Amino acid sequence: MARKPNREQSLQSDGLLTEFFKHSMVGLAIFDERLYYEMVNPYLAASNGTTIESHIGKHVHEILGNVGLQVEAAIQQVFATAHPVINCDIAGPLPTKPRGGHWIDSFFPIVDSTGKVNRVAAVVIELEKEGPLEPVRENIVSINDVLRSWKDIAQYMGTCVKTVQRWESSYGFPVRRVQPGKGSVVLAFRKELDEWLLKRTHELNTIERRSHPWRD
Repeated sequence: MARKPNREQSLQSDGLLTEFFKHSMVGLAIFDERLYYEMVNPYLAASNGTTIESHIGKHVHEILGNVGLQVEAAIQQVFATAHPVINCDIAGPLPTKPRGGHWIDSFFPIVDSTGKVNRVAAVVIELEKEGPLEPVRENIVSINDVLRSWKDIAQYMGTCVKTVQRWESSYGFPVRRVQPGKGSVVLAFRKELDEWLLKRTHELNTIERRSHPWRD
């Protein structure tokens, strides 16, 4: 049976984490469930063209502007799936860097004692302006790949909100929520919706053929 860390060990761990954040040569940040910065290291603050203090307690959009939409999509995916999102290709102008920048971001779940994801950690590498590295494009999340409301999901499927909500409750329509319960942020990924529609169409065609075999 594993021993629980005592208070002294916990304090030592917190101190090591702080030192790691302070001296790391890549950008590091921790976001809470509202997508507010809890921690950020000097490398990332400088990469974003501002200070550590200006990040803490601020929403990702307040720091990153429209680029924050790309980051938000990846963070919400981690909260919804509890799986990392690796090598996101992020680019665009920031409020503090109008000429823009180019980063490769990876996001990882942080779980509490019950196994629930309650924070997300980010690792950020700013690409060099001269001869940028070609990023690994597996698992890249684009803001265009993510639908973030019932209205957007319904429009993508060419139907109404009540219909897609019924599909979710009755037919396994692939909608995700950051947190359970009414009012939670709703997410859907275009690829998963396309796959669901293809599978559902095949199932309906199979049922139709079985019901009317003379039509084959």
